[in-house]
Amino acid sequence: MMSWIKGARLYFHMVSASIRAQMQYRYAFVMNILGWAMSYAGTAVTMWTVLYQFKTLDGWTFWELLFLFALSVLSWGVCVLFFFHFRSLDQYIWNGTFDRFLVRPIHPFFHFIALKFDVGAFGQLFFSILAVWLSYIKLGLHWQVGRWLVFFGTVFGGTLIQGGLLVLISALAFWTTRSERLYWVVMFPAKSMVSYPLSIYPRLLQWFFILVVPFAFVNYFPAMFLLNKVHTKISLYLGILSPFVGIVFFWLCYRVWMTGLNRYKSAGS
Repeated sequence: MMSWIKGARLYFHMVSASIRAQMQYRYAFVMNILGWAMSYAGTAVTMWTVLYQFKTLDGWTFWELLFLFALSVLSWGVCVLFFFHFRSLDQYIWNGTFDRFLVRPIHPFFHFIALKFDVGAFGQLFFSILAVWLSYIKLGLHWQVGRWLVFFGTVFGGTLIQGGLLVLISALAFWTTRSERLYWVVMFPAKSMVSYPLSIYPRLLQWFFILVVPFAFVNYFPAMFLLNKVHTKISLYLGILSPFVGIVFFWLCYRVWMTGLNRYKSAGS
């Protein structure tokens, strides 16, 4: 018990140090936040431009589509705070500097999480919260407590699903010493694709995002439940499963990471 308390104290101490280090360059800090926010705002404008002409996309109006998009960005913003730097794990393994995580009095996995608390994600959080709020008003939604619980559960589950995939991709570096390129091949396209309704993609791709990499539970199924969008072949109640799917998927990815850690051999001199 004392070791867990000591580890937690070290974790928060390192997170605090990471935040202070990023705040040293305040101009870059502010521009990083604004840059992320403007980037996602540009995507929202693109959606509006497309739907201005076609009105709906597979039955989704602009405000419903914006809600779907913002829901994924919101959990991604939280994910970036804790897990985004996992994509660079291969650099530590390649340089041999990963060894330091093995000799300090904190679990290597949690030590690596605490390595950087990416406050630049606040730009994504700002955009997504504003977009959700505007969508909520424009769609005339009036959620009861149960739906708000589903909403926050979705953010939690979406964070674990996206974070889990980052952890899984990084784990490959234990075997190959290189993994960051896979982020751009797998993670980035997948995250971009779920900004739109899953139903517009081929059936095989839909099943991939449901059963293999469960990004459908990041925003699509929860949005259908929260917006009460009826689908003849899909139960709305799949939308409440996001936190449970997130926990299972993250645990599986964590186990792969730990398996890689157990067979790790230093590449340093």
